[in-house]
Amino acid sequence: MKKTLFLIYCFLLMAACDTIFVHVSGKDIDLQGKWQMENVDTVYYNFQNSLFQYQIYRKKDVMSQAYGFYYLRGDTGLELRLLREYSPFSLDYLGWDTLYSETKQDTVIKAFKIERLTGSKLILSSDEGIISFRKF
Repeated sequence: MKKTLFLIYCFLLMAACDTIFVHVSGKDIDLQGKWQMENVDTVYYNFQNSLFQYQIYRKKDVMSQAYGFYYLRGDTGLELRLLREYSPFSLDYLGWDTLYSETKQDTVIKAFKIERLTGSKLILSSDEGIISFRKF
């Protein structure tokens, strides 16, 4: 009985650890998960194994999401891409660049410099300024 409980405990412990199942390494390990933008508690950046999700509360109790990808560029570069086609709201207010496609699958894109990345703090900078996040 004790052996069974120990195995169940080990399985639950492993299931709680994202890095075991998403096969990431280096800086990517700390980036995984949900990050809440500081000073704007209604915006979240979510990262999991090259997938990126932008979440925002645009109205009270109504969460909207846009989906895309992220690319780490060495230890200090981060490129975010959101697929306009799958966004239920306009992404124009972000002010990101747009990669136009002949097939109407336009992508909004933004490059950031990683100023700081730990398991609990993320600081990104770009030509528009600095954005700070805390692990949610």
